[in-house]
Amino acid sequence: MGDLKVLTTIDYSSLVFEVFTILVGLKAAVALLEWAADKLGIEIKWTRRQREEHALLIKTSQDLKELQEKLNQYTEHSDTRDSEICQDIQKLTDMFLDKEIEDWRWKILDFSSALSNGRCYNRESFDHIFRTYDTYEKVLKANGLDNGLIEETIKYVGKKYQEYMDEGRI
Repeated sequence: MGDLKVLTTIDYSSLVFEVFTILVGLKAAVALLEWAADKLGIEIKWTRRQREEHALLIKTSQDLKELQEKLNQYTEHSDTRDSEICQDIQKLTDMFLDKEIEDWRWKILDFSSALSNGRCYNRESFDHIFRTYDTYEKVLKANGLDNGLIEETIKYVGKKYQEYMDEGRI
C-alpha cells in the first residue's frame, strides 16, 4: 500500500520535463560525438550508413536521369518511325487505290469492247458494269481524280443496253 501512495505523490509534469531534457541531452551528445569523429577522421557506423545512403541517393538520381534521356531518345525514334510507317501505309493505300481504279476501268473497257465486237450479255452483266461504273465514279470523286475516257465508253454501253431492251433481247 505504501508503494501505491508513493506513485500518487509523483509530479508527472516534472517527470515528462526530465525525460525530455535527457533526450535533448542525448541528441546533443550524439551530435558532438559525430562532429568529433568527423574532425578526427574516424568513421562511426551510423555516419558511414548516412554517407552510403547519400551516395546511393545520388547514384539513383543519376540513373533516373540517364533513363529519362534514353526514354526521350526512344520516344523521338518512335515518333520518327511512326511517321515513316504512316507514309508507307499512305503509299500502299495509294497504290491499292490506283490498282483498283485501273481494274475497274479495264473491266468497263473490256465489256464495251466485247459488246462492240458483237458479244451478247444478259441483264445481270449490264447491271454489274453499271454498278462497277458507279463505284468507280464515287472513288474518283472521293479522291479528287479525273474520269478520263470511260464516260464515253459507259455512254456506249448504256446505248447498247437500251438497244437490247428495245429489241427484247434482255
